[in-house]
Amino acid sequence: MPRMKRWTALAAAVCVACDVADSVHPSAAVNFVLVAPLCSSILPVEFSVDNRLVGTDTFRVGLAAPRTRSSHFAVVPGQHVLSARVVNGYVWAPHTVSVAAGTVVTDSLPFYCS
Repeated sequence: MPRMKRWTALAAAVCVACDVADSVHPSAAVNFVLVAPLCSSILPVEFSVDNRLVGTDTFRVGLAAPRTRSSHFAVVPGQHVLSARVVNGYVWAPHTVSVAAGTVVTDSLPFYCS
């Protein structure tokens, strides 16, 4: 019987190790960049990946201390739907991107001020 217990414990350890290996993904990420060459504004923007809000940032365009690029948002490698919207304002159409393991995909957000 002791031999059977050792084999059972070994089999369980191998299964746990396989499960952990399957759940680890090489890093991948997305970020967003505002392209607004004719603007001078402060824009709070919400970012979504796969229809899930992942963050909010305040872009500063044409002002002191400009900020036009968001933080990185970690994703699993593969296809993802990216979207963004100015809080209480403009909405960029969602679109699908492919993110390879170990890369960062930047979503360009064109914006024109009137």
